[in-house]
Amino acid sequence: MVNQVKLNDSNSTRVPAATLRKQLTSIFSAVGTPDDHADIAAKVLVSASVRGVDTHGVANVVGYSQNAENGTYSIPQQMDIISESETTALMSGGNGIGLVSAYTAMEIAIEKAKKFGLGMVSVKDGHHVGMVAYYAMMALEHDMIGMSMTTAAPAVRPALGARKMLGTNPIGFAAPAGEERDFVLDMATSTVASGKVGLARRIGVPIPAGWAVTTEGEEITEPPDGENDSWALNPLGNTREQGSHKGYGLAVMVDILCGVLSGGGFSAQLSRGENMTWVMAIDIARFRDVDEFKSMMDDMIRELHATTALPGEDRVLVAGDPEADASDDRLANGVPVENGQYAAIRARAAEVGVDVII
Repeated sequence: MVNQVKLNDSNSTRVPAATLRKQLTSIFSAVGTPDDHADIAAKVLVSASVRGVDTHGVANVVGYSQNAENGTYSIPQQMDIISESETTALMSGGNGIGLVSAYTAMEIAIEKAKKFGLGMVSVKDGHHVGMVAYYAMMALEHDMIGMSMTTAAPAVRPALGARKMLGTNPIGFAAPAGEERDFVLDMATSTVASGKVGLARRIGVPIPAGWAVTTEGEEITEPPDGENDSWALNPLGNTREQGSHKGYGLAVMVDILCGVLSGGGFSAQLSRGENMTWVMAIDIARFRDVDEFKSMMDDMIRELHATTALPGEDRVLVAGDPEADASDDRLANGVPVENGQYAAIRARAAEVGVDVII
């Protein structure tokens, strides 16, 4: 059933990644986004779709551009450093496009890591940042380890709780390898990202038991119609016996680093669409030789891949493998865009007066 909640040739249309990026950039620019910010936003969204993280991908241009047009986002956004040290910074995202403020924050963190070995930035006054691992991955090309996380409005119940109090509060972590694929962890602290419930509803398939429950604790398999207080996503682990306290604890950790540390607010204080973010970059060379680090990463990844798989399973995966496989396919054969969202992007392009090129 989990595999049904995916795009395929019957429910999506494939578009070259470069064409998608050009289309999205033009839409962002048409609603007043500065050209450099428009390109950043488009790049982050297309990257998510290329890696198979469709819920955080190109279709979000419709809502983001509407928010820019109607004043929900402040465009052009003014991002300011509120406080700063050699290795840390507190930044205001300027109530603008979250993709841009998170990207800028990671650029600052990387520059600090180049100078001092470590850089951390917490962002307040922010909005949705899309695929959170993108920002951790920005560190890879600098031979650094990256980490990123973001808090959000309530969608997830705490362990033993009956109503939503926490965001899905995802965590991204990236470390470079040598000959093997880089290690890229991209995970929600809930059992599943909330966008997958919406995707299941749009393509007309049920969701697996364990993803979500009603406020009475009854399992849900029919995807709910939008966000409301009658249901909640489960924390990672789902039940007490399966370790729901672990997902719950990680979600609160994200709330602390993103929301409490920045002063922007923790999940229960946020409105839908508000997101506070935290990023970190670590210069590997300050600890050890980079090539030796990457060689050991290769050894570790190969050992994990060589593990005997359970009966019925093809192979043991390492974080980032499914997304890398998706990238290989989608860069070669085009990025699948769910048919309804494909139509919505085309309609949005026409609405803001730019050429429809997808």
